[in-house]
Amino acid sequence: MKRSGRMLAALLLCAALIFGLVSSAWGEPPVSERVVVVLAPYITWSDVTGGEMPVTRVLAESSTVGNVNIRSSARFQRDPSQAHIVMTMSAGSPAAFDVEAPSAYSVDSILEGGTAGDVYRRSMGADPGGAEIVYLGLPRILRANTQSTLSTVPGVLGQAISDAGGTTAAIGNSDGGYRLGVQVRSRPAAVLAMDASGLVDFGDVSTSLLAAETDAPHGVVTDIEAMRAAYRESLQEMAESGGPGMVVLDPGDSERAFVSVQDASPEAAENHRVAAAAKVDSIVEMALEELPPGAVLMVLSTGQVRSGSGPSGFGPVILSGPGYEGGLVKSSSTHRTGLMTDLDVSATVLSSLGVERPLEVLGNAAAAEGASNDLDERTAYLTRINDTAVAVDTVRPVVQYSYIAVTVLILLACAVLLRAMQREYAGWGGYLAAVFSHGILLLLSMPVAATLMYLFVPYPGSAALVGALFVGTALLVWFVCEMVNRRWGSPAALALVCLLSAGVLLADQAVGAPLSFSGMFSYSPLLGARYYGLGNEGASIVVGAGLAGLAMLMEAFKDQRWSVGLRRFGPLVLGVLVVVLSAAPFFGANVGVLAWGTVAFGILWAQVNGRRVTWWSVLGMLAVIGLGVAAFSAYDLASGSGAQTHLARAWESAGIGGVGELWLIVARKAETNWRVLRATNWSILMIAILGFLGLMRWRPHGVFAETLKEYPFFAVAMTAALWGSLVGYFTEDSGIVIPALVMLYITGSLLHVMLARLRGSGAAVSG
Repeated sequence: MKRSGRMLAALLLCAALIFGLVSSAWGEPPVSERVVVVLAPYITWSDVTGGEMPVTRVLAESSTVGNVNIRSSARFQRDPSQAHIVMTMSAGSPAAFDVEAPSAYSVDSILEGGTAGDVYRRSMGADPGGAEIVYLGLPRILRANTQSTLSTVPGVLGQAISDAGGTTAAIGNSDGGYRLGVQVRSRPAAVLAMDASGLVDFGDVSTSLLAAETDAPHGVVTDIEAMRAAYRESLQEMAESGGPGMVVLDPGDSERAFVSVQDASPEAAENHRVAAAAKVDSIVEMALEELPPGAVLMVLSTGQVRSGSGPSGFGPVILSGPGYEGGLVKSSSTHRTGLMTDLDVSATVLSSLGVERPLEVLGNAAAAEGASNDLDERTAYLTRINDTAVAVDTVRPVVQYSYIAVTVLILLACAVLLRAMQREYAGWGGYLAAVFSHGILLLLSMPVAATLMYLFVPYPGSAALVGALFVGTALLVWFVCEMVNRRWGSPAALALVCLLSAGVLLADQAVGAPLSFSGMFSYSPLLGARYYGLGNEGASIVVGAGLAGLAMLMEAFKDQRWSVGLRRFGPLVLGVLVVVLSAAPFFGANVGVLAWGTVAFGILWAQVNGRRVTWWSVLGMLAVIGLGVAAFSAYDLASGSGAQTHLARAWESAGIGGVGELWLIVARKAETNWRVLRATNWSILMIAILGFLGLMRWRPHGVFAETLKEYPFFAVAMTAALWGSLVGYFTEDSGIVIPALVMLYITGSLLHVMLARLRGSGAAVSG
């Protein structure tokens, strides 16, 4: 084991050195003194290119365009409001929200028998100083975020600008009517521009920016000339104050049109939506006319409409100014051309202003990629990836719920009927065993089909097409496995489907993950947990399928002369491939696999070669893990802040905040594990798997014990998978999902060979 540990460590270090020679050069745009952000909630690319927003279209033709994910806060709220979304952008980290939190007010607004400034002093215990706008909901927001272990600091964007000697401004009002007798106050511009104390230096968010309009939602529209006057005044005040500055403009009419949909006929609602899009276009025109030389203009979606049958998608983002003269956005947060995250907004603003990004900001600055100015071509691509993400997320819940339900039913049925099927194999027992065998192979074929399907259509644009591709690809893989099963038996068929599942995901990572944008058994780019690399779901499939497939390959060909070499080198080679391609920052970027992947394949190698797992073996595996972490950390830290993964960010946090920062990461993972354990349906699958294995182990004198005796290498793989799953549960933040998916391949393969043995045993029943 010591020799194998040295070999594995050497392979890991060599891989890190080889692939570490080339790092991603993300580049950063030139520094500007001003950034102007125009909020554009509920605007789509069809609005920009369809003639309703001519000024914005002209701007986009010479600017960098992309999609922005606006649902990172969906972990706290299924459909975040615009105020919630801009709160996350303000923090650069997923933020919790309180829907009862008061809104922002101009400091001299009359409120509660005094002014908003008086209310601020009373609620915050501090003076607003010279700030012109106060956000009175901050105490509730801070209280909501204390319930999470995320290092979320609402207002960190504005605070970083202030700390750099700069100022911020917010202009615009999205107030809309009454709900349950209470007037709706919405001033998202102030939420994005505020500092950590809830203060905005300049601007106006009062109702003085609104004008009466009988036919408009709630009878008001944004007054362009009042906005222009406030915009000019804020720019003048910024120039006098000096330092970097950010101005946030809120058109207002878009949110009023959105919230009034339920109170309007379809025709009236569409008229309101078109008029709101035109108002955004007018604000963009105003921003351009008054834009200081060399400033960066960002037109940013802060909300999207949920479709009737699926989730809301990405929103448009347009970046114009120095460094953003064309092409598509790129971000090291996503590694996906044309896609940035809501967490990248604050990092992009700070980068454009030349202000250092605080550690609390989890996003990365967006840059430009390519020089194409064909807007129709670029927006067609952005629409395709949006439609694909929405279509997959529409189908995903149905697929996962059905998959888990069918798997649990098969496990329960086999646990109850296994002996009866053995006794009645000549009759109904044999028929039912065959049905279950076919079903198990189909279930094991589905995860790899969810990736292979993109070979046929890279960007399926509808839920129906996604479903058809998935079912068709799964049936194709299943048919091939059934042919192998018929010709060479159960172990060969299981080796094929399991190694194919692991191999496809690993090969995809090796060539840049073109097939892993989204999937039924993978991460969702709409939810923003991960956009590239190998997520915990994918890593679990790779490890579980790799262990089961390699063990079954040894069983299927154990009488061949080359099987000795397979046992000696197979676990080492596959283990290194799994660990490097899953954990390396330049591939899967899932460093946790370094721990539980090493444990799983280390145990497999030791025991299939007749070695005991001792304390020396454990120390050897710990040494391999430590060397791997050191190598990957060195590469990641050397990549520069624009291309680092969470591994390097964790070390940087520890360097500033001490060991406590690392402990906070551990606590955050524990919190997430507990939340996932209670929230995910994968917990049901894991309970069923443990129940099935427990029942089989409780009565070891039957088919279960005979099967493990006949398949000793697979018995070792089961032990390795259990230990690997246990380590994975405590080192990753997906909790029960990891052991559920790892043990899915082990338990499915075990049950398949158990059912195959019934054919040989006939009606004989052991014990």
